[in-house]
Amino acid sequence: MRRPNGYGTITRLSGVRRNPYAVRVPYLDRRGHIQQKYLSYHATAAEAQKALDEYNRQASAGLNPPPDKLTITLSDVYGLWSARKYAKAGTASIASYKASWARLGVLGSRHMRELTIDELQAVIDRDEKAGLSKSSIQNDKILMRALFRFAMERDIVMKDYSEFVELPSVAAKHEKGAFTDGQLRRLEQLVAEGRPYADTILMLCYTGFRVTEFLTLTPLSYDIKADTLCGGIKTAAGKDRIIPVHPKIKPCLQAYLKRGGKTIICTPEGKAIQSQAYRKIFAALMEPLGIEHATPHWCRHTFASRLHKAGAPELEIKRLMGHSDKNVTEHYTHLDTENLRKAVLLLS
Repeated sequence: MRRPNGYGTITRLSGVRRNPYAVRVPYLDRRGHIQQKYLSYHATAAEAQKALDEYNRQASAGLNPPPDKLTITLSDVYGLWSARKYAKAGTASIASYKASWARLGVLGSRHMRELTIDELQAVIDRDEKAGLSKSSIQNDKILMRALFRFAMERDIVMKDYSEFVELPSVAAKHEKGAFTDGQLRRLEQLVAEGRPYADTILMLCYTGFRVTEFLTLTPLSYDIKADTLCGGIKTAAGKDRIIPVHPKIKPCLQAYLKRGGKTIICTPEGKAIQSQAYRKIFAALMEPLGIEHATPHWCRHTFASRLHKAGAPELEIKRLMGHSDKNVTEHYTHLDTENLRKAVLLLS
């Protein structure tokens, strides 16, 4: 029986093939010319006809994407989405998305419309088996949802299978904590003994920087006249925040500046230290303190909790931590900086 115009065709491909019958459907290219797009491949002509009929049934009901979008892959969607998203996202958000894509990208060559819930769930299941943190696994699903939403808005897919992906019951990977006064005194002893990089932990505890923020500080981040550090990358409120240098860590800061590296925290040869390498250094330094489970984020929490305990004003604590507040302005006046200094000097 002759098929209607625009219905599509079935072609038997040459050679020995497992699925020799190809279904092709028409579409208009950018110039308005009718072209043919391969839709699927089948073992028999009857199966191919059934697939073509189903495609047209769904297309007439508005349940199928245009033929020119049938072969768009997950990688294609990620490329289009990231080009727009990364132009506006912050450095930390981009790093998080890229880390998730490194795991989700195993499905990159799959056609978007052919992805199944089981394939997406398998990525999450592998995350759990690999021992990833709860936040990392959640970030992977967030990326899935973002890509499917982007694809649905552009009629590439008609259903968001990522909605049905189940997250495992994973506890927080690391216990949140802070150093005790005794542990800080032991840390100061390690610094006095010349233990390499012990001083960086002390500096973190007196500045409240996140590890990435801390490791990316440059000599230009230090204002020698005002005796302040300027850094922060994660949030709008946290960017370029001012941290007065506490007298206890000033000798440490000056020693690192003398190394002449492009970043303040560097090796004796002046080379920058990456976050992953620094975490290993940190872990080794936790052994003499007897808290091998501690993480670099403990330093930031130590800074905040000690400020609260010392009676620092809430507004100054929020400024120093880079937390958003309607009373926190984008620019710092001389009086603001002096108030921050008074807060930091409350730390013993």
